[in-house]
Amino acid sequence: MKKLALGLMIAVPLALLAWTAHFILSAPSYDWNVNPTPAQLDAAAALRDHLYMQAAYTVTWAIQLGYLAWLVMKWQAQKQ
Repeated sequence: MKKLALGLMIAVPLALLAWTAHFILSAPSYDWNVNPTPAQLDAAAALRDHLYMQAAYTVTWAIQLGYLAWLVMKWQAQKQ
């Protein structure tokens, strides 16, 4: 049971980092061959900013959960 919990504590940050990569890669890019309207540019910028903010929060959670997993591993080693 402890190994399963520890495995999940390590797998969750890795999954969050993969989710962050999805956010970054799915952000819209500009097509400069087409002449977009200012409203289209604003909408694309708002969506991209939102995706980057989600990615930043996800990275923060991944770092914190990874650190928690590291602390649990060290605590288990000290306890034995």
